[in-house]
Amino acid sequence: MENRTVKIISISIIAIVIGLVGIILFSLDKAEPINFSFNFKSTKTAQQTRFLMDTVVEIRATGVLADEAVEAAFEEFERVESLLSRYIATSDISRINLHAGEWTTVSEETLELIERALYFCQLTEGNFDITVGRLVSLWGFGTDQYRIPSPEEINRTLTSVDYSQVELDRDNLAVKIPADSILDLGGIAKGYAVDQATKVLREQQISSGLINAGGDITTIGVKPDGNQWRVGVQDPRNSTEILAAVPLEDMAIVTSGDYQRFFMVNGTRYHHILNPHTGYPASELTSVTIIANNATVADVLSTAVFVLGAEAGLQLVEKLEQVEAIIVDQIGNVHFTSGLTETVQIFK
Repeated sequence: MENRTVKIISISIIAIVIGLVGIILFSLDKAEPINFSFNFKSTKTAQQTRFLMDTVVEIRATGVLADEAVEAAFEEFERVESLLSRYIATSDISRINLHAGEWTTVSEETLELIERALYFCQLTEGNFDITVGRLVSLWGFGTDQYRIPSPEEINRTLTSVDYSQVELDRDNLAVKIPADSILDLGGIAKGYAVDQATKVLREQQISSGLINAGGDITTIGVKPDGNQWRVGVQDPRNSTEILAAVPLEDMAIVTSGDYQRFFMVNGTRYHHILNPHTGYPASELTSVTIIANNATVADVLSTAVFVLGAEAGLQLVEKLEQVEAIIVDQIGNVHFTSGLTETVQIFK
C-alpha cells in the first residue's frame, strides 16, 4: 500500500569491554645461575562470529585450547538448533508440530527442556507460552511476510494458545500438543543453546570467555586482563547510545526489546513480543534486560516481564533468587530491581 512503510531492524545489546591492562614486574636482586627447562603450552584468545539460530553468534575464549573450544562451542549451537528449531524440518519440535494431535517421540533433552519451559509458563501465568507458534506465524514473524491480522483472525488463533494442553509422557519420551497448536521454543531455545555452549567452553578449561547470541550473553570468569566484564544495555530508541551498564562474572544477561524484530505501518511499531492473552504485541515497555546465573532463565523471563509490564514484572523478579531486571518503559523511564542498586550504572 502506498502509505505503508515497513522497516525491519535487528539489533542486539552491546557487550562493552572496559578496563585497564595490568602489568606485573618481577625482579631479582641477586640471581644464581640455574639450569632448568620449561615444557608448557601458553594460553591464547580465540574469537569467531557465525550466523546461527537466526542471529549473529559471537564466541570469545581464552585458554590453552581456545581455538578448539570455540569450534566445539559452535558445534554445540548447531546441535541444539537441530533439535529445537521449528524451522528445521527434522528437528524434534518440527516433528511434534507435524504430528500435532498425536504422540511424538523425542530426545530426552528436548522433553526435559519442554518440561522446564512449561514450568515457566505456569510461573508467569501464561505471559510466557510455548504454544504461541500459530500466533507468531499469523503476524509473519519468522518469515518476511509481515502483516497486521484482523481482530477476527487473532481471536480464532488465540484458541490454539494454551500451554496447559501440552502433554508429556516421560516414560516413553513422548510429547503431544493439540491438533491446532504449533509449539515454538523461540523464547527459551537460544538461551538454552548459550548455556550448553558455555558448558562446552568450561569443559575445555576456558578460564575467560564470553558468548553473545543476538543479545543472549554469558560470561566465564573475568576478562583476560583480570577486570570484570561490563555489559551495556542499549537505549531502545537510539542504537548508538548505552542506557545502562552492569558488571558481570560467571553470569548471564539477556535483553528483549521492541527494536530487535519489528515492522512499521503508518508510523506504528509492531514487534515480535506477542502477548499470549491478547494476541497483539505487548505495548507497555520498550526493553527488558534480565541478569541471572544462566541464560535459559534470563531468556524466558525477559519475554515474560516484557509482556507483564514494569510493575508486575518487577514484582515477579523480586521474588526470584539470583535474578535481576532492568526495564525501560515507553516514555523512557528506567526501572530496576533492588539487587542492582549498588552495581548498575545508569547513563540517562
